[in-house]
Amino acid sequence: MNYGFFSILPSLLAIVLALTTKNVFLALLASLLFGNFLLAGYSLMGMLVGTKEMIVNVFSSGSSTSIIIILTLLGGMFYMIEEDGGLKGFTALMIEKRSVIKSRVGAELFTWLVGILVFIDGTLSVMITGSVSRPLTRAFHISPEKNAWIVHSTATPLSVLIPIAAYGPYIAGFIEAQGIENPTQQMVNGIFFNYYCIFAVVGVAAFILARFDFGPMRKAEADYAAGNGAGISDSEKMNTEGQVSGKARYLLIPMILMIVIAVSYIFYSGEGNMMAGDAETGLILGTAAGCLYLTVARALSKEASVGESTGKLFAGCGNMSNIVIIMVLAYAFSNLLGELGTASYLSGVLIRFLTPAIFTPVAFVLTCLLSFSTGTSAGTIAIMMPILLPMAMSLNIPIPMIVGAVAGGAVFGDHTSPISDTTIMSCSSTGCDVVSHVKTQLPYSLCFAAAACTLYLVIGFIL
Repeated sequence: MNYGFFSILPSLLAIVLALTTKNVFLALLASLLFGNFLLAGYSLMGMLVGTKEMIVNVFSSGSSTSIIIILTLLGGMFYMIEEDGGLKGFTALMIEKRSVIKSRVGAELFTWLVGILVFIDGTLSVMITGSVSRPLTRAFHISPEKNAWIVHSTATPLSVLIPIAAYGPYIAGFIEAQGIENPTQQMVNGIFFNYYCIFAVVGVAAFILARFDFGPMRKAEADYAAGNGAGISDSEKMNTEGQVSGKARYLLIPMILMIVIAVSYIFYSGEGNMMAGDAETGLILGTAAGCLYLTVARALSKEASVGESTGKLFAGCGNMSNIVIIMVLAYAFSNLLGELGTASYLSGVLIRFLTPAIFTPVAFVLTCLLSFSTGTSAGTIAIMMPILLPMAMSLNIPIPMIVGAVAGGAVFGDHTSPISDTTIMSCSSTGCDVVSHVKTQLPYSLCFAAAACTLYLVIGFIL
């Protein structure tokens, strides 16, 4: 059935409710109910049953279930690290003992650098970068909003810009499907036209070095400095009095184990090809190894029994219940949009009135709108590439330019939508509220998107 204009209403409802009520759970649940009300032919019982089935079916996807397990395990490991003094020890090592990081700018640039170095997978990057940087940004009184912005705006774009990262072969596959020669080379050339991602990565560093905050971010930083930041999560507000003396190894070794085992498994599962590896399973194994190390190390040093460490693990996993519920609803919502045909309707309506000169900037804007509405970069690429590439060829527009515009527009929505999985995971790893992160990051993303769109427009008229 073709739902037409009605197919975009659940997306609009989710975004409006999330931004007005500041409650992502309420926004997603209400939108799921409304969408299933449409699917069930306006039947109340069908709406309830359909919503339940859509939520349950999230766990039929191995990828979705793996990410939920990753979030839960990371919550458990991070709680163990915090309770065992790992954060306190790492902060003392980097700031007091070694004087590696001496300022707020240094802590922010360190976060940016970690995000660049961990580029293989967007999910892996936001979780690792956020977890490593969190104690340092806390020590220098950098707000969770600022940390989440740096993590999110560095990690995800790099996973698209680096050809050997997960998105490389994904994009090349869609190019090849259109019968275009040398798809890998076209994908690589498209990197140089992915202005949004380039501006995001470089722009973060520029704003850090300039020490310039604006919009809601300026207020969030001021509120956090005053001790009443809206974006501080419950775990950030925990009383740390009586915490055991800090030991940096209780953060460094679990994190190193997680990274080494995750990357090794990606390499192994891909049979030597990092791009074909299983990042989700690797991260599960790596995080489990980190938890195991903390349990064994504390038991051998007689600092805590196995039972006490296990209790901390379960407590930390339990602390992630809110974010896990939001993630489940976000995945169910994504499936709902697929059944309603939201992406197909939007792309079909919005690309009818294009001329060669404005094709690329309009394609970029439409991709931004679609990715913002659906909260998925991979899904947006899957919809827009098959539509836009044939049109670009018929208009004699360079394929790399369209590839870069679509990839950049897809990441824009990944950054700005409150229903994006990497938005939720960035907030989880940095201790930031989801809506607060979206509000503070949006002005920066809009600046980068406006600059990218302007460049596409100029190039379109030149060519």
